[in-house]
Amino acid sequence: MASPQTPYTEESATTKRLRFLERQEKRFTTSDTLALFAVVTLGLHMINLLGVILLYGAYSSLARKAPPTLVQLETGKTIAVAPLGSKERTPKVISQFVADIFTLMMNWSGTLAATTVEEAANPKPDPGVKIDNRNRVTTAAWQASFALSEDFRKEFLTKLAQITPAGVFNRSVQVTLVPLEIQPPTQIGEGKWKVKMVANLMVMDKTSNLGDVIPFNKEIYVQAVEAPKAPTETLSDLGSKVYSVRQSGLEIYAIRDLTKEDL
Repeated sequence: MASPQTPYTEESATTKRLRFLERQEKRFTTSDTLALFAVVTLGLHMINLLGVILLYGAYSSLARKAPPTLVQLETGKTIAVAPLGSKERTPKVISQFVADIFTLMMNWSGTLAATTVEEAANPKPDPGVKIDNRNRVTTAAWQASFALSEDFRKEFLTKLAQITPAGVFNRSVQVTLVPLEIQPPTQIGEGKWKVKMVANLMVMDKTSNLGDVIPFNKEIYVQAVEAPKAPTETLSDLGSKVYSVRQSGLEIYAIRDLTKEDL
């Protein structure tokens, strides 16, 4: 009686194991998978939201932080700074820019600027820079002209060469700009200003020590431009001159005579 029951028992045990495995495979149903996916997605969204909140807090803290007012240069020198927009300049910077450029352009001594002690004692004669076949301007005026806009520079240099006395280059004539008043700049547009300058040109020659005085009253129109980046390597002499006249991020785009009504 025991012999016929044995196969039946083994088959029955095998069937039970297969059913157990089937139950194991069916433990995660489609609904379970979707629920798990929803939970994981919600968790990722929560992590993302937490990151956004932390980022907002960091930006808010940065926005409330006062901008630095002191900057230390590579040379170790510390300078005071103020936050300004790309089209903003302080009145002091604009006035100083106009004074520096016109001092270079309108002082004609017939000698080059000294760069050494020896040259200061024995200045070199200024050969000038030819503008056309007949006329030339002083070297300092030509270098300062790089502070003018490109569409105005050629026209200005042509007229300046026409009024520069030939005697300047043999040192028989000297011309000196004597500023009497440089008024505070008036803003006429975004990144544009007008500066009124009242000055005289003192003309001295070898025939007279009294000199002649020529009124030089002008309206100078200035606009903000991108300032050149500080050079990372040694520039040529001309390159350093151009950088020095444009480092304030300003250029002159027009010059007009100042009428008596404006004086």
